[in-house]
Order: sequence, then structure tokens, then C-alpha cells
Amino acid sequence: MGHSLERLFSPHSVCIVGASRDPEAWGHVLLRNLLNGGFGGKIYAVNPRADEVLGVRCHRSVGELPEGIDLAVIALPSSLAYNAVIECGEKGVKFAIVVSAGFGESGRSELERKMVQEARARGLRIIGPNCMGIYSSYSDLVSTFTSLVPPKGGISFVSQSGAVGTTVLAWAKEHGVGFSNFVSIGNEADLSTPELLEYFGDDESTQVVTLYLESVRDGRALVSSLSSCTMRKPVVAMKVGVTSAGVAAASSHTGAMAVEDRIIDGIFRQFSVTRARDPGELFRISFAFSSLPLPLGRSAAVVTTGGGWGIECADAIEMSGMVLPPLPEAVFEVADAVLPEFWSKRNPIDMVASPDPFSYARILEAVLKSPEFDMAFLLGFGTIGSIAMPSLIRSELGAAKEISELVRATNKPLFVVDLLGPSQSAASRAFIKAGVPVFPNASSAVEAASAMVRYSEFRRRKGFRT
Repeated sequence: MGHSLERLFSPHSVCIVGASRDPEAWGHVLLRNLLNGGFGGKIYAVNPRADEVLGVRCHRSVGELPEGIDLAVIALPSSLAYNAVIECGEKGVKFAIVVSAGFGESGRSELERKMVQEARARGLRIIGPNCMGIYSSYSDLVSTFTSLVPPKGGISFVSQSGAVGTTVLAWAKEHGVGFSNFVSIGNEADLSTPELLEYFGDDESTQVVTLYLESVRDGRALVSSLSSCTMRKPVVAMKVGVTSAGVAAASSHTGAMAVEDRIIDGIFRQFSVTRARDPGELFRISFAFSSLPLPLGRSAAVVTTGGGWGIECADAIEMSGMVLPPLPEAVFEVADAVLPEFWSKRNPIDMVASPDPFSYARILEAVLKSPEFDMAFLLGFGTIGSIAMPSLIRSELGAAKEISELVRATNKPLFVVDLLGPSQSAASRAFIKAGVPVFPNASSAVEAASAMVRYSEFRRRKGFRT
């Protein structure tokens, strides 16, 4: 598959078929988002009743367009979308995103089948129908219903739910989680999740592939693509439709048949696909995979502002199958030098609410440079400045920068936990800006670490160096 999808995510030209002057019409929203997103290629519009929309000259029909446009976005009623797809194929358009509903999901499967058949006969591939478009950050391609898109990053996200997908884009923007690509795949009538897995497995800008699945159309194709993709990239997935009510809802939403959940679970386990329980977990784990190095083993150190957080984290680490080895002499000596004499003298390292942010950096440097530890957890850093001593915030930001740089220098992951989060903690915002994920609690951080450990071990079993 590989580079055959290149012009979908990096098009030189895009056309909105059904561009509208009505600001509440999707044909208007799609064109506006494309323009405002900074796309640098050629932009065309089709509307037989308008001379221009948002400053873009309108062609009366697809037939008036120049030959060989890379991508058409079709925002028309389903009956008109069918004809527009045929016309795009005859003009040599390479890809079409059909956002229109009214196909297989509403019982019109034959119309959907014929549309795909006509498209393929003309060399045209389709995303959708019944979808909300795509986003490609490195191409500045905002071809979705939302203008709230995240910064550039390493996550490529395929969602069978357009509403979930576009909402997640806005969430990622708010939380500074970087994306490479997003695809709302809709009914998946032509281009499929397995094909996108194959493409993103080869895509240099993708560090992790994230899936939101309601149903599976072709189990064998999914197995084949996961087998290939997980050799190169981690995959994190959320599969809904696991109860009888969920299965019925998924069938009516995309028109696809359900696959038994235990079969899906077995496939995921076979290829070390991390299964998330909710969208928050899906993207916390994906952010960790996209921005942190994989741990080489299961040994962890915990550095905590308060003892209670350390106990909670230690419990979660042990229950997940990771270990907390004793502190080696080199780490013990550094901690002894910067902490009061009554510090915990064990792992977890209780910082006893030390007001010196740089003492955390010195201890973490010793921890991450020690061969005894494969990863570290940092709990509660920055809370003193945020809730008690605002005068410390500037120092906390400087220490956060030093701590973030340790991750790159040692090539070991650091899992930061801050209950206050980026909305209330300047240190959290600094970590996220530096590409270090921040987790809302110890259990979510340990869950991400455990997923990375399992994937790292999976790769080693397959003969790959981590």
C-alpha cells in the first residue's frame, strides 16, 4: 500500500464540491477550514449557482475543473454525491472524501456499493461516505468539519466515529497533544482501516497509530495489517460495541456487522495492540508512545512530592508486573545530599515537599542515568508553586526544562503525574510543551508505562531492537 495514499494526505490540489455561501452549510465550513488551515496547494470550488465562495472562484460543474486534481471533498446530498463521484473519476481526481450521509448506514447499501464500483472503475478511491473528513498536520490540510485541530506531532488517528474523532481533535488542541494525521473513515465503503494501518506503518511522521473502532468489516485484512504495522509502530485501540446494546448501535451507525469482542481482544493481544477503555486513556497512552522512548525493562523509580502519592504509585507499579528495585548507592548519595536527613531512604523517593525544584532534577538525573532503572515516575512536581508558593513557579519552570531534557539525554521514559493538570499548573504546561506527557493520576501513568513495556517486550520477542 505504502506511498499509494501519498496524495490523499499530501495533496497538491483540493476541490470542495458543494461549496456554499451559507455559513451554516457544511460546504461552506469545509472550504473555510481548508483556507484558514493554511493549505499551500491549489484550491478549487464547485457551485453552479455562485461565482465565488470565500474568495475562491466557483466552477459550474466538476466537468469544468482541470484534469488530475488530487483530492475532492464532496458535500452534497447522497443522490447528488453519487453523480459527483462519477464525474470526479472521469476528471482524473485521485481521491474523494464523501462526507454525505444517506448510504449504507441508513439502509441504502446498494447505492453505496454502486458508488464505490463506479469510483474504482475510474481509478478513484473514496474515504467515507458518512464521515467528517481528514486532517494532515504536516501538509496543513484541514479538510474536516472542525477548525480546532491539534499541533504537529506523531499520532495518526483513524476513527469510525466522526463525532468522537473531531471532538478528540479539539481536546488534543487544548491539551497540546500533537497529531500527524486524522481520518474520519465513516462507513469505510472503500478505503479501509487495514489500508490506513499499512500506510501509517510506513509513514515517517507517524510514531503511533490510534484507532477508534465500532465494528470490523474484514477481520482477515485487519489481522494482516496489524501483523505488519505493529512490527514498525505501536497501535493503541479503543473498540466499542461490546454489549448487545452497543452492537446494535454500531450496526445502525455504520451499517457494518459486529465481530465478537473476545475475538477482537485475542487479535489485539496477539499483536500487542494496547486496548484503551475510554477516549482519555486512548490518547494519554498514545501521547506517551508518540513522545517518550520505550523502556528497555520493567524496573522503575518513583520520585514524589508527598508520601501518599508514592504509595499509590508503588501499588500500581507492582500490580502491573513492574518492579521497584532498591536505590543504588549513586542515587542514594545524591538524594542524601539534597534532602533533609529524614527523607524516605528508599524507592519511592519521598521529597518531603522540598521547596527546591532543582533537587528533583538532580535526583532524577541520577535515577535516569543509573543502569538499575528503565524508567521513572515524577509525582506532584510543581504543585507547591501552584497552590502554596507562587514565588517558586519560575524556578519550577526552569527545573521542568532540565528534567525534560534528561528524557532525551538518557533515552529513558519519564511519566509525570500532576493532579492539577495543565489548566492549573505551569509546570505541567512546560512538560507538555517539551513533549513530556502529564497524567492526571498515578494509575493512568502506570497504565501507559505498562503498555509501553509490553510493546517493547513484544518487539524484542520478534527480533527487533528497541
